[in-house]
Amino acid sequence: MSQRKTITAEPENSETPLESQAGWVTPNRLFFVRNHFPRPEIDLGAWRLSVEGGVRRPRLWTWEELNELPQRTVFATVECAGNGRSFLHPSAAGVQWAAGAIGHAEWSGVPLRTVLEASGLEPAAMQILCQGADRGVEADHPEPMHFERALPLDKALHPDTLLALRMNGEPLEPDHGFPLRLFVPGWYGVASVKWLVRIAALDVPFGGYFQTIKYTVRRRPTATAGSTGLETVVVGPMAVKSEILRPRSGEVLGLGPNRVVGLAWAGEEAVARVEISADGGYAWSPAELIGPRAPYSWRLFEATWRVDTPGDYTVLARAISESGRMQPVEHDPLNGGYLISFYRPTHVRVMATGRSDAQPGDWQALLYDMNAFAEENARRPLDVDLQFAAGAGI
Repeated sequence: MSQRKTITAEPENSETPLESQAGWVTPNRLFFVRNHFPRPEIDLGAWRLSVEGGVRRPRLWTWEELNELPQRTVFATVECAGNGRSFLHPSAAGVQWAAGAIGHAEWSGVPLRTVLEASGLEPAAMQILCQGADRGVEADHPEPMHFERALPLDKALHPDTLLALRMNGEPLEPDHGFPLRLFVPGWYGVASVKWLVRIAALDVPFGGYFQTIKYTVRRRPTATAGSTGLETVVVGPMAVKSEILRPRSGEVLGLGPNRVVGLAWAGEEAVARVEISADGGYAWSPAELIGPRAPYSWRLFEATWRVDTPGDYTVLARAISESGRMQPVEHDPLNGGYLISFYRPTHVRVMATGRSDAQPGDWQALLYDMNAFAEENARRPLDVDLQFAAGAGI
């Protein structure tokens, strides 16, 4: 039976095994897990969600009360902000994720705005702090702390930002935040605080560890900002990205039609198109997109690449969002170990002694391609010399 690929055992950090990604949705038990601290033990009978801070009517919610409120469902892809960190050169500190810190699921629960409106936000509220029950220390922060993050008010009030109670139609499993987690579609997983116990409306910017020391990137200010130095930006929306599943780097192919298969996603937007290059990026051609075109959600892509001349080839894929955002060629060093969205080359050799006869739209072959990629990914050696330092994380 397929299992998640464990990167660290305690706290658990494990990847989605793509050999089991047989459809649009990732099964719950195979969905990647990112924990900063050990998983807390929750007594559902004693558990309460506190809503406090800049609200006129603070209150406690039980799990049963939240279930009785009007529910909303969102399909969304979630990715770790550090997914792909092991591909960086030079290396960056943090969990050395390969490509599997990502998954797609159906998330159901109560819109966060419903609970905030029930308590009555004060006019000065500018951020919504969300705190999990998990607690621990970091190497550069020896005092015990909860995992907590704050959302800007507009994102907290968006109807798709949920207090998630269910995942793929089932109550949340402990690894995924039971009994309640925040879910912020289109944003990196760090925003979706698990094991939620406290919500507080803030009238000043939140200065917590996971929003100032970790999970920030540097940016050059715009011309209108009036500043000449770099500014710090909190990691939030997911970047546009694609991942080639087949062929695999180092694979030997035959002459004739070969299939290029993969996944693409664009954060808060839908994927508009994916382009393929077989000559290292000089010429590009469109791939066929498979599955629903929807915000927040990944899409399968495939293309038929006909090869008539033996030789060594570099295959690339790049995704483009509905607004025109394009996957970058290179990793921006200002992102450090986060937002790793550049398209990586797939190097293959085509031999005259072999023949290929790939046919587009073959779903069984497409699934085979996904399985083959996942099996190869699972063979990657586990990096036992993981680095944890300021700037590390999801």
